[in-house]
Parts: sequence; C-alpha cells; structure tokens
Amino acid sequence: MIAVFGGYGTFGAHASRALAAAGLPLRIAGRDGGRARIFAAGLGKGHEGVAADAGDPASCIRALTGVRVAVSCAGPFSILGTALPESCLAAGAHYVDIADDREWNARLRSWDSRFLDRGLTAAVGCSSLPGISGALAVVAAKRLSSVARARVTLFIGNRNPKGKAAIRSAAAQLGKIFPAPQGLLRGLAGREIVDLPPPFGARAVYDLESPELDLFVALLGAREVRVKVGFELPLANISMAALARLGPRFGGLVLKTVTPVARGLSRFGHSGGFVKVELWSADGKAASLALGGARDGQRMAALPAAFVAQGLYEGSVAPRGVVTAWEALGAEPLIDRLIEAGYALV
Repeated sequence: MIAVFGGYGTFGAHASRALAAAGLPLRIAGRDGGRARIFAAGLGKGHEGVAADAGDPASCIRALTGVRVAVSCAGPFSILGTALPESCLAAGAHYVDIADDREWNARLRSWDSRFLDRGLTAAVGCSSLPGISGALAVVAAKRLSSVARARVTLFIGNRNPKGKAAIRSAAAQLGKIFPAPQGLLRGLAGREIVDLPPPFGARAVYDLESPELDLFVALLGAREVRVKVGFELPLANISMAALARLGPRFGGLVLKTVTPVARGLSRFGHSGGFVKVELWSADGKAASLALGGARDGQRMAALPAAFVAQGLYEGSVAPRGVVTAWEALGAEPLIDRLIEAGYALV
C-alpha cells in the first residue's frame, strides 16, 4: 500500500489521483479523517482514508502499518518537522516528498547513510522545484561543453488555487536575505524579464530561495545560480515585489490581509505554468528548456512524486539512499512521462 499524507490537499489530490489511476492501493492520510475517507472513497475501490498528522511520530507510525511507500504532500515543509521520514526509517517504508524548501532538502540529503543502511529510498523534492527543473538542467547541459551560469524560472498561472501552505511559504520568502553561489540575494527582489512559451510570453520574475542554489553547483559545476518566480497576474508581481521591501514579518502580515483579494481574482488567466531552465557556458553559448502548458500546472508539479512512488512500489526504482526525482527515474524518462501526461517541452 502507498500512504499519501496530505492526500486530499491541493497537490496531494493530484498525486493520489495519478496513483489510483495506475491501479495502486492507497491510504489517504490527513488531519481530517472524515475528509480523508470521503476522498479515498471517491478514488474507487481498494483505497482507504485515515486520520493522521505528518508532524506527529505516533500518528505517522500508525498510518504506516502495512505501507511500502509514503508520500508527503503535507506542508509547509519549513515548519513540518521530520516525524514522517523518521517514521519511515523505523517502519521500513520508502519516502517521497514534494518539498521545494532549501533547508528541508539539505537536511534530508544529510540522512543519506541512514536510508542506505535500511535499504530504503528517500526521494526529496519531487515537484517542479527541484524535481522537474533538475531533469531539464541535466538534459540541457548535454548541449554545452560546460556550465558557468544557470537560471531557473517557476512561472505560475493565476488560476492555480492559493492554499494556506503556499501563502505561508511565499510570505517566508518576502525580502529574505539568502546565500547563492555568487553571493547574497533577497527574496522576491532582483527583477528580470524571462521569455516564456505561449500563452505567457515575456514576463517579470523575481529571486526565490530554492534547493537548486545548492544542487546545481554539484550537478552542473555552475558558479552562478539564480532561481526565479513569476506570476501571471501583473498585479501579483508588483504586490509581491512591494511586500518584499517590508521583509518576511511585516510583508507576510500584509500578504495575509490581501490574500482574499488574490483568491477572488483567481478566475482570470490560466491554471497552467512553466518550469524553465537556462544555462550558459563561459564562452556565452546557451541552452534552454521549458516544460509546462496553459492548464493544470499544479498537477504537473505533483506528478513526479506519483511517478517515483509508483516506481518504488513496483520495484522499478533501484537507487537507495536520498535521491532526487531525476536520480530515481532518470532525467529523460521523467520528462518523457510528463510529456505523455499532456505537458509540452519547448
């Protein structure tokens, strides 16, 4: 059985539906047991729902009884704690998550020997960042003799639901000073224009702290790495950049007050988005790849976790220890599966 923690949430629901469609038995785990059971029943026969808190060790252990793979779609990971991966080690279950939090990824990667000793896999960051971005970087880098500079862009369509965890994560980035290989950067500052595939075109994007700032140094040998985020609604970009000047604390407080307005505007625009990776060599040669589309951006973000969990359950994912989505599945196979799921590689 596969247990999906936060399995009825924004991203968890997409991962759960993909796994159920593949014919795999699921245990939907969430703090609201009734909601978990209703969602599980809607997936069809052979699935169950249980009340479980991904932040509580005893609750995690109970939910992992008879489970081969656990998928964590609960968040935000910056405040979640490590009860679930710890419980997976104790229960002998593989672990998969969708975390794009830099500190979380670094912490879990330091547990590599713990999962190796148990013969288990922990696949971390199986989402847009750094899962899809890393796969795109691996493929794009083959076109260059070396990589000196990398830029990753996460572009988010306006019609994507704005959940509490996403709002809290965004608030934590506002004006935050963080290190990059080339020096210090500030969250939601550093405005640049990135050319994105249709229907979006040239858009303003801003600095974001993300695991690629660490991973791409070893993966590509890049001396400069920037991760950017942009929003389809111009007002959202302007507002986030303005709030960044207030910093995480005060900017976050203002963000909470304007969130209802943002949700009210969510009926405009597109539900899709793109992950774009641009690489430059020291001599100025460039390579870029973008993956996404006009619709279902959050589904795309959740699918790498579902693909890895399916592979672990079925035994086709061989690497053990702490890995990324592209290390678990291979960069090109991961991209190919996302294309088969309806997304475009540009």
